[in-house]
Amino acid sequence: MNASNSKTFCLPAHRRDTIRSLRFTLFLSLVFTSAVPLYADGPSAASAPLIPIIPPSVARISPAGMKRGTTAIFGVEGRNLSDATQVIFDAPGLSAKLTQITDVPEQITPPRAGEDLGAQVPLGKKQTAKLEIVASNDVSPGIHRFRIKTPLGTTNTMALAIGALPEITRRDNEAMPAVVRLPATLIGTITAPGDNDSYPFEGKAGDEIVLQVQASQLGSNLKSMLELRDDAGRVLAVAGKNDADADAVLHFKLPNDGRYTISITDRDREGGKDYYYRLNAGPLPFITSFFPLGVRAGEAASISIDGANLSGMHEVRVEAASQEGWTTIPLVIKSSGLPSLNEVKLAVSDEPQILEQEPNNTIAQAQSVTLPVTINGHIDGGMKAGGSPDEDYFRFRANKGEQLSIDVAAARLGSALDSVIEILDAQGNSISRATIRCLNQTTTTLADRDSRTVNTRFISTSELREGDYLMIGDELNRIDFIPDQPDADTLLKSIDDLRLAYLGTSPDVHPVNTPVYKAQILPPDADLPSNGLPVFHLTWRNDDGGQGYGADSKLDFVAPADSDYLLHLKDVRGMEGPDFAYRLTIRDATPDFHLKAEPANPNIPRGGSTTMIVSVAARSGNEAPIAISVKGLPQGVIANPATIEPGQDSTVVVLSATANAPLDGPPSSIEVIGHATIDGHEMIRSANRDGDKDPTLQLASITPPPDVVVTTDSKQISIEPGKEVTVTLHVDRHNGFKGRVPCFVQNLPPGVRVVNVGLNGVLVTEAQTSRTFTLRAEEWAKPADQPIYVVGIVESNSPTMHPSSPLLLKVPATNLSASANQAPSR
Repeated sequence: MNASNSKTFCLPAHRRDTIRSLRFTLFLSLVFTSAVPLYADGPSAASAPLIPIIPPSVARISPAGMKRGTTAIFGVEGRNLSDATQVIFDAPGLSAKLTQITDVPEQITPPRAGEDLGAQVPLGKKQTAKLEIVASNDVSPGIHRFRIKTPLGTTNTMALAIGALPEITRRDNEAMPAVVRLPATLIGTITAPGDNDSYPFEGKAGDEIVLQVQASQLGSNLKSMLELRDDAGRVLAVAGKNDADADAVLHFKLPNDGRYTISITDRDREGGKDYYYRLNAGPLPFITSFFPLGVRAGEAASISIDGANLSGMHEVRVEAASQEGWTTIPLVIKSSGLPSLNEVKLAVSDEPQILEQEPNNTIAQAQSVTLPVTINGHIDGGMKAGGSPDEDYFRFRANKGEQLSIDVAAARLGSALDSVIEILDAQGNSISRATIRCLNQTTTTLADRDSRTVNTRFISTSELREGDYLMIGDELNRIDFIPDQPDADTLLKSIDDLRLAYLGTSPDVHPVNTPVYKAQILPPDADLPSNGLPVFHLTWRNDDGGQGYGADSKLDFVAPADSDYLLHLKDVRGMEGPDFAYRLTIRDATPDFHLKAEPANPNIPRGGSTTMIVSVAARSGNEAPIAISVKGLPQGVIANPATIEPGQDSTVVVLSATANAPLDGPPSSIEVIGHATIDGHEMIRSANRDGDKDPTLQLASITPPPDVVVTTDSKQISIEPGKEVTVTLHVDRHNGFKGRVPCFVQNLPPGVRVVNVGLNGVLVTEAQTSRTFTLRAEEWAKPADQPIYVVGIVESNSPTMHPSSPLLLKVPATNLSASANQAPSR
């Protein structure tokens, strides 16, 4: 391969998450500075080394959607798409074939000295193709996804919009009609910074015009802003100017017969070929609000709805089947044969349902409720009555030690409410949850950090260790990884690249020079001698509930005494309105867990192995081991036994294919399952089934034999806390591959890590076939007896992971490790 087929390497986001969650250095896979050899252009080149086996990938599909009931031809840009055998969609009624695959010459400039610090690595062959898609009339309108299967595996998922309206496409150098006829889907691109696209149309007085942008969901960079103007140019309505959502929605009732104009632009005045959009426009059905936000499982209920173009419909009768736990079902509305443009979901749960009873906006007026209960209510009416914004109080009884789960479902269901909840005593006083004693202090440095960022830089980490709790501002965090290098970030515990906060605190912005305290969590009544550092008293309060909750609140409350308690709920911004509905549930806390598995499309080399990382995305009251299994694997593929141990949040599943596993078979739909026994009852949960995640495209494929096989000298090692041990790994290269192999270690238990690796990590250079590295068990490491894996990376734009056979790691118990802190509930 020549220089045009190599490029600076950076692992995809899910691979970086994997390394973070498995407590190994981020920089060892992201920052490589040594030279990389150049490889031959084609996998069949006889006289030159071969490129590594690089799974296929798709970067772009154009256009971004189509009308159902039609056949359309799309342009696809990607890599290694040759010999594609199948296109797999997430819904029936969609089928496709890939044709006219063409190689695209590319010239990639060499790295700039002092600026491009990453390595040059092989890329898959850049290609374009034609994709012919057939969409039946039965396909539901909305965003659908697909993968492409080739002999090298399956691609990443790509989004495709399926519409039910006539389509009008705006093309460069092509005149638009004087007016567009609505309803229609308007298709275009904001091609230059500051541009806007305008669409005149004829409207009638009383028409309820709905405008809905589909852009960011399709991979577009557009952050849309919409304007509706009358024939005199007066602006009647604007949407998207300050919205958190990148895709704007506008609905407006026209005052007169006449000509109006729709305009769409980028709110940041940006533009380019990747700023494309689909704009559904016209007098279309759209739900603006509904109440209540959910129903009880197994019961029928009436849902009041409001919106545009609903043909006079104001109520829908729904019934949800009996089920276990909290879930959602779609609220299906059709008007004039068209479903509502927006997808509305109703919550379904098991608890008895009641309505909020006003007035309940003071402690004296608190509404008494009997547990368990789900309360359907609104934050509304306070300012309308000439007072302050509405806030609601509920009184309930609990016994000492009783554990209750309290959560709000609002923003997750489309409500405008950004809730905050707190538990008060019977007189309305805050209740202390924990005392946070500060043990030593450092500060943040280098750059401000937002409320999502996982990595941060401290002035000093000399007094810190992995697993320590930190008080940063009003937020309680926990350290996930401390690097050996002084010029590298510390990583905080996270899920899906979102920082975790503990004991009801919420992630917040941390400016440079924010004080950071190593935190000791003590009972609320702890009486401490002063050590000159602050003491924080956390109460039973929560703003944002964390993973899967967004702006909704959640608390796991433990009653300190037999007493009445008050639950106080309001909007954290002091806002209210008829669309500020909520669904508040108070029930006994029950153990549960939710899992996430990555990658969702493992490509398994024939005669080799690859890894899946299975993580606990959320856990409540459950520290039992979670045994992981995989269903639906292709013929010839097995999954190793794997367990998420108590006190850990992830494990590694190794998928291995036999040497004769069939290469030409279709990808298999797989299911990753967790089994735990809690209080004598077996609990089973499938990974990637929470929220809007669609498990349909979880696929496993068999690929050609691996470029690299990694082995270790030892099959078992033991490390006493405070001690170190060396491990020798070996890399056996195949298929003519002669490149270097960065390696890392997966499934290390807390307190065990690779040390003294340097900036290049555990790197097996082009001239090497083995490497020795050092594992250290910190003095506080807990007892462990679990497999770990040395994983070699074959670098490319779509890197492949090649694990060793399991290396059994034993950490014996000591007095110090036995007394290590346990993690509190989030």
